[in-house]
This record gives sequence, C-alpha cells and structure tokens, in this order.
Amino acid sequence: MSDVNLIPIARLTERRLKGRLYLWAAACGVYAFLVVAGSLTFQVAYGGQNRRETQQLEAADQQIQVETQNLVSLRRRLAEAITALETTQAIQGQPDWSKLLVGLSAQLGDEIVLSRYQFATLTADQKAVTMEGSGSLPAVPLGAFLTECRHTLTLNGFGQSQEAVSRFVLRLEGSGVFDLVRLVNSSRQSFLGGEAVGFSVECHF
Repeated sequence: MSDVNLIPIARLTERRLKGRLYLWAAACGVYAFLVVAGSLTFQVAYGGQNRRETQQLEAADQQIQVETQNLVSLRRRLAEAITALETTQAIQGQPDWSKLLVGLSAQLGDEIVLSRYQFATLTADQKAVTMEGSGSLPAVPLGAFLTECRHTLTLNGFGQSQEAVSRFVLRLEGSGVFDLVRLVNSSRQSFLGGEAVGFSVECHF
C-alpha cells in the first residue's frame, strides 16, 4: 500500500518557504557579522597605522627643527670664521708701522727733536676711520677697504733753526716713503731754556 500525504499542498509550500527564509536569514546574519567584524578590524588596524604615521611625522618635524637650528648656528660660525680670516689676511698685508718709525728716527739727525706724532687712516672721502660714524662705512671686505684707504702722519717737534727744519722736510720727501710731505707751520718758541723752531709736518701716503 502506497503512502498517501494528506498534508495540504499549500501548507507544504509554506513550510518550504519558511525553511528557505530561515536559511537566508542565517546567511544574512553571518554575512552581516563578517562585514561588521571586518570593518572593526580594518578600523583598528588603520587607526594604529595612522597613529604610527602621526608619531613619525611629529618626530620628523622635531628633527627638522633641530637640524635647522644647527644649520643656523653653523652659518653664523662660518660667517665669523670668514670675517676673522679676512681680518687676518688684511692685517698681514698692511705695512709694519714699527719699521716706519725706525726709518723716521733715522731722518732726524742731530738738529731735530720730535715731541709728538699722530697717525690717521682716512677713507676715500677723507674721513678718519676712527671718527664717530665710522659704523656707516660701506660693507666691503676689510682687505679691499684698507686698500682704498690713505694714511696721514703728522709730526710735531723742534729744530735748531729754520734751515734745519727745511732740511728735515727734504729728507722726508727724499725717503720715497710718502706721496706728499707738507710743512704746515713753523715758528720760534721757547725750548729747554732757550729758543728753537717749533714745526708741524704732514706726511701723506
């Protein structure tokens, strides 16, 4: 005898649909769980990587600031070293003024006595380098600046006579050291209980 299914077809169909709905609901739930879990995992991983990148950027920025400060310090030290080198080279290229004074004393003879001498360095526009306002001098290398400068040596003293003073001026001119020797003034003055010719001479070079 064959089995006869007495359940109505509509109910069987309903059961089959419910079973399929349960399967789809379970599958969708698993899929939603996987999506949420994956999203959370990605956010955690990305957030950790983002923090690491931020820390690396902050460390790099701090390192850049340190290196910039070091660079500024090195540039300042380099500028100071260049200035010191230029100053040394400029000084080495200048005349030995002690030799000038030794040569000058050889021109005095027995008739001339010096009481005072004054040395001055003048710029191209005839301003003394030591005068106030020398800070406005052009910003050029020291060696080039000194090459453009001229010097003046002013001598004050006494001679036994006017002829002795004149001979002294001629000896200075003949020394070849100075570009110009000029007798500024001379007059008779008291000197060591007697009289002598006081004079002032300017030597330009």
